[in-house]
Amino acid sequence: MNEKISIIADTGCDLDERFIYDHNVKLIPFRIISDDGHEYRDRFDISAQDVVKLLENHDLKTSLPAIEDITKVFDKVKSEGYDHVIVITISSKLSGTFSTINMIAKNYKELKISVVDSLTLSMAEGFLVMDACEMAESGVDFDDIVKKIEIKRSSVKAYFVLDTLKHLKKSGRMPEAAFRLSEILNIKPIFTIKEGYISLESVSLGKKHALKVLEKKLDPNATKCAVAYTGSKNEAELFAKRFSKDITIYYLGPALSLHGGKGIVGLIYAKETS
Repeated sequence: MNEKISIIADTGCDLDERFIYDHNVKLIPFRIISDDGHEYRDRFDISAQDVVKLLENHDLKTSLPAIEDITKVFDKVKSEGYDHVIVITISSKLSGTFSTINMIAKNYKELKISVVDSLTLSMAEGFLVMDACEMAESGVDFDDIVKKIEIKRSSVKAYFVLDTLKHLKKSGRMPEAAFRLSEILNIKPIFTIKEGYISLESVSLGKKHALKVLEKKLDPNATKCAVAYTGSKNEAELFAKRFSKDITIYYLGPALSLHGGKGIVGLIYAKETS
């Protein structure tokens, strides 16, 4: 029996609108909550660029997708005739999204649903969504897709240079004294994702040196590669030109930009798994 498989992701995957449309990927939006009482659905009510602009004058935080937004997506795929569903989420170590979607999925007995924890975020999660779409469209069995995506998690890597640490300080994630010292010394940290957590990879004196360090992180065997940014697109494009690979350049979504603010540059890639 042919399986009709729907691919769903949360908006932390940072995939562009063209891919989402072409492959009928359903998106479950995070909520973005402002200190002025406004609440937005990521990508539906507010763009990533607008989020970074709002950060200059407001305290923002991300929140789990609303239950009604999750059920709306499941109802939609059911109405479109899908009988199998693969949901790929942002790392469960960074958000309760994986657990929440799993809980709601149990109410849909008529759908065979597998919720996969990407153990990462941004385009690293997006690359897994892309692979799932490719396999589903090629006729790979549902269970095999799930197994292969879980294996592929170890092949996606993400690194991010932060231009400022003021938003980490505002959120209480960085002591005032450490922030002041980092500003004086022009320290630029590089973060990565390890075992599902955001982890400090290294620190550099100045962004120029940090980008040189970031450049060396790219594996020569990478099959997919992306550069993320939240400030100057020109800076991202110049950085991308350092590589002899096809590079996707994109504006980083709120999942990370809320904590890093303007000026982030990220390098994300994926390798083939055996």
